[in-house]
Amino acid sequence: MDISNYATSPKIIIKYAKLALEAANSVNNDKWKAAASLNIAQGYKLLGDNEKALNSVLESINYYLKADSEIGVAAAYISLGDIYAQLNNNKQAKESYNKAIKIFRTEHDSLRLATVLLNAGELFHHSREYDSALQYYNEAHNLFKLLKVDAGVAYGLGNLGLVKASQKEYEIARAYLDSAIVILKEQGDNYAIAEYLISLAEIHAENEEIEQALELAHQSLEISEHDHLLQQMRNASKLLSELYTSKEDFLKAFKYQSAYILYRDSINNEEVVRNMADMRTEFEVEQKQTEINLLNESRKNERLVQLGLALLLVFVLALTFLIYRNYNLQKRNNQQLEAQKKTLSEKNQELDHKNKELDALIATREKFFSIISHDLRSPVNAFSGLSSILKSLVDEKQYSQLPQMVSHLEKSAHQLTELLDNLLGWAVNQQSQIPIKPENLSVKEVAEEVLEVFQTMAITKRIKLACLVKEDTQVWADKNALFTILRNLINNALKFTSTDGSVIIEAYTEQSSVVLQVRDTGVGMSKEKVKALFNSKGGERTWGTSGEKGVGLGLQLVNEFVERSDGYIKVKSTEGKGTTFIITLPAVQEKGVELSSRLA
Repeated sequence: MDISNYATSPKIIIKYAKLALEAANSVNNDKWKAAASLNIAQGYKLLGDNEKALNSVLESINYYLKADSEIGVAAAYISLGDIYAQLNNNKQAKESYNKAIKIFRTEHDSLRLATVLLNAGELFHHSREYDSALQYYNEAHNLFKLLKVDAGVAYGLGNLGLVKASQKEYEIARAYLDSAIVILKEQGDNYAIAEYLISLAEIHAENEEIEQALELAHQSLEISEHDHLLQQMRNASKLLSELYTSKEDFLKAFKYQSAYILYRDSINNEEVVRNMADMRTEFEVEQKQTEINLLNESRKNERLVQLGLALLLVFVLALTFLIYRNYNLQKRNNQQLEAQKKTLSEKNQELDHKNKELDALIATREKFFSIISHDLRSPVNAFSGLSSILKSLVDEKQYSQLPQMVSHLEKSAHQLTELLDNLLGWAVNQQSQIPIKPENLSVKEVAEEVLEVFQTMAITKRIKLACLVKEDTQVWADKNALFTILRNLINNALKFTSTDGSVIIEAYTEQSSVVLQVRDTGVGMSKEKVKALFNSKGGERTWGTSGEKGVGLGLQLVNEFVERSDGYIKVKSTEGKGTTFIITLPAVQEKGVELSSRLA
């Protein structure tokens, strides 16, 4: 446990924590089991494996509860809050941190209180609540200073620097970060050093000191790769891509952009989603098997009843003089038989309904495979052809044409990624496996997040992106559904808008609804095309102003998600002047209304 506690490498933390857990199991000590599980969770969190980290934290809480250790439970709540924060579940993260803070204040545990204050401050920082973040960081820094914990002092200074950088107070931020890095180098804490180096690089980039920014970003990437810190590797690669793009060194920019995508996908591993889907499928299969077994048992019982009735009738015929006495008994038996027949009929109807659902699922699957086989072939063939051309150009040393080929590769990759995203979203939505969980959302925050995704594409086509949404405009919707709606509409708008055009997101509240508009100055559509826009079944190709290709699944997803969000969509378009998509969704829900709907 000591080795695991003082190690800085995530793999070393996990290795020795697992050895500690084996030893704790051998002596059946719940406190040591809890502590070892908590360290395992910390190691997995640093590696970006949130699924394993969450499982280990929950095991730790159970062990601490068995050991009746309030301090231990509070420590586990810190880790639980860290994981929720990493998953952008701020509500659960705040609840976990507040539980830990309450326990540590009651127990007068200053060291752990400082730790959780540091983590809570980070949550407020990411939520752009800078004053609250500074308050938490200052209290944590002062506590660590009193306790003479150098690593804690460094984290306090470094995180204060991150907040000051976010507030664009760069000189103060640089001083804090430099001081933190000096202390952390003595501690050998590469995780924080890598993070702070990225922030320093961003400050230099803001001041147009590109060479200094590149040097710091490369240092961060080197440290992150040495300790396999996926998040820092992702962030450093993204920054390097942006810095080389600003220098117009597009080959290196493309190299680090590719690395950024690889690290991002490693962190957001869809294996977790597939595992959850497999568990759900297994559960549903078991449920259906149980229903079938019950139905077979019911049929067996019915046959036995029928046989008994037949014997009873033979007996009644043989003993006619007992007919009157047994009349009432026979009547009761007949009533039971009718009830059983009715139950059997209901079960048969239910089975027919399930068979129809199964037929629909099979049809959806066949349709999905048909789209995949038809529409993936072109971009994949494009990749193959471009690769061959690149090889020929390199062999013939015709380097002047390489940037153009790389640009084509990038476009093909973007088109393929977009197609796969839409195919996956459409297929899962067809099976109703995407849960819609509405909440009060800031339209401006979601819109700005979507626009950030398309900044590069807009810059490439010299298209102006604008968000004309007030800060207080809120909507009652599922965040993922709203993001998917806006992402597909913005993507379509960029496709069909020519160079020097504009794409604008607007929103306003109208009675109990919020009206969102995505407006562009693109090529527009005819009235006939507008009428048939949402009747597409997928597979109908359209071409953008720069040759971008689509198959119609994006707008189909938009239409379905709007309907599932209790909203509706309209389109206004004029050929040659542009298109406006108008989406109406429910406005924010009052707490009383939300509670009553849940009770209902």
